[in-house]
Amino acid sequence: MEEKNGYLTVFLSLILTVMLSLCLTLIMGVRESSRRMEAEYVTDIGMNSILAEFHRELLEQYDLFFIDTSYGTSCADYETTAGHLKTYLGYNLGTDEIFLSFLYRNPLKLDVDSVKITEASVATDEDGAVLRRQAVDVMYQKIGVTYLEKIAEWVNIAEIYDMDSRDILAEHKKAAEQLEEWNGTIIETETGEREIVIDSPGDAVVSFWEAGVLNFVVEDAGAISSKTIVPGTYVSSRELLVGTGLNPAIEFDDGFWDQLLFHEYIMNYTARFDKEKENSLLRYQTEYILSGHESDLKNLKSIVYKLLAFRAVANTVYLTGDKEKMNLLKLSSKVLATLLGLPAIAGLFETVLVLTWAMAESIYDVEQLLKGNRIPLMKTKDAWHYDLDAIFDFTGEHSEGEAGSGLSYADYLRIFLCFQDKKITTFRLMDIMEMDIRQTPGNRFFRMDGCIDSLKASVQYCATGGKTYTVTRSYGY
Repeated sequence: MEEKNGYLTVFLSLILTVMLSLCLTLIMGVRESSRRMEAEYVTDIGMNSILAEFHRELLEQYDLFFIDTSYGTSCADYETTAGHLKTYLGYNLGTDEIFLSFLYRNPLKLDVDSVKITEASVATDEDGAVLRRQAVDVMYQKIGVTYLEKIAEWVNIAEIYDMDSRDILAEHKKAAEQLEEWNGTIIETETGEREIVIDSPGDAVVSFWEAGVLNFVVEDAGAISSKTIVPGTYVSSRELLVGTGLNPAIEFDDGFWDQLLFHEYIMNYTARFDKEKENSLLRYQTEYILSGHESDLKNLKSIVYKLLAFRAVANTVYLTGDKEKMNLLKLSSKVLATLLGLPAIAGLFETVLVLTWAMAESIYDVEQLLKGNRIPLMKTKDAWHYDLDAIFDFTGEHSEGEAGSGLSYADYLRIFLCFQDKKITTFRLMDIMEMDIRQTPGNRFFRMDGCIDSLKASVQYCATGGKTYTVTRSYGY
């Protein structure tokens, strides 16, 4: 009988057991890695899909990318955005479409368990810095450095001479009151006693300011917009939805030069007196940003008075530096004081005359600016309009002017924006955005504090065997 050995069979059995265990381990490892990879890829695709839902009107009208979490409804909520993300994830996993199940089998058995928006940066966060960052990016490639430097120079001159804060009208009234204190004074003359009666030479000019100077500096007052809004319904005056602030991955200095770019954004995307929007709730939008009133008329009046005050300071600075005009003023003041028999008040007359002349000239300046002409920030002899005689019989009649050189009406608004708090400026701009966008179809309840610039989402996936996978992603514009 022949004897046979079974060593090879036992050896192969042992080897196959080990090899089979290794293969199964490798297969499970591949499946596990594939699940993780699919979870990450599907999350990335889903987040990009959410960013693709940017608000179309906000992009079309203002070149800004934001996700409107209200999606045309009256409720702005992050949960709605999370629901949209979950839907997109389901599409990409092939679990939400019956038709796709015939074409695509998911061997990894991965499903979306939960989606949470853990962080969200909304337009109003950090006093509107989120919106400013996008606006600055829009203007960065459009505006030259030289032009910004010119605006910075204007602002520097205005700061040196306190043009935005000095009150020439108040100074005039104070000097006029001191002058009027001499009324009723009894003086001795060669013919006997005489009572002093002083008529301030600036009364006519002051009356123009206080009686509503807008009617005098606008040729056709009837053409001024009478549009109004309902106050308290826009973002600057209601309780806000709050996000988590600027995306920490994005650097934004928000300094002086960024502010100038932001102001240029405002000047390019909002309407004003010389560049109106026919279908807007307010036609003078830049004026609203600077004044904050509920009507076009009030906003324009506010800007006109601001222009008058600003130009009055600039004109006073010029007058006091013009030797020829100051010699004329000193002489006139001495004559007036001497005629009254009170040489001691010549200095008061001089102060009143300087301020009156500067104020009268500012009325002319504002009239020309609203006609579309230009007025230099600091005048020269050739740019000066009124003679001294004009202030003694001031009528405020519309004056002929030339296009000239210097700053336009819009340029003065640029300067005013630099002196306003950036939070106030930003939120009033967002008021304008809400006004404009709410007039478009499907956006009746649009609100800027419901608009997301960037978000962070945490997605949990579940698989067979109770396995879970969590993927966190931050995406933004």
